[in-house]
Amino acid sequence: MLFFLRLAFWLLVICLLLPGAPQDSHRIVSSAQKTVADMRGFCARNPDVCEDARSAMTVMLAKLKNGADLLQTWLSPNGGKGSRPSGLYPNTPAPAEPPSAPKAGNQPMQIVPRWGDSLNQSDKMPPWHGPG
Repeated sequence: MLFFLRLAFWLLVICLLLPGAPQDSHRIVSSAQKTVADMRGFCARNPDVCEDARSAMTVMLAKLKNGADLLQTWLSPNGGKGSRPSGLYPNTPAPAEPPSAPKAGNQPMQIVPRWGDSLNQSDKMPPWHGPG
């Protein structure tokens, strides 16, 4: 299926690059200009649709930013210890540090899952060894 999509794309590119009659090129350019002009007036004709699209894009971009901040926190070299990223749950207070953890200044903890190593030492051993 993907092969046919690629084939159709490249055939379309080849067809567009082939020379044609000058009046056809003028007609295509004129149609493209009219389409762009019509698209510019879309929000004037449908303000509620454009407002809904703006709010949806704002929510989606906020979710993407929070996800990127969380990934950056998880992948940071210090293992997620340090200051919280600015976009990650900005209105919630930081969780309290455990009493045994040393204080790193007055910085709140980052929100990262506390994954532990639940494997035994025997689980970490390879089940077999290849020829030596």
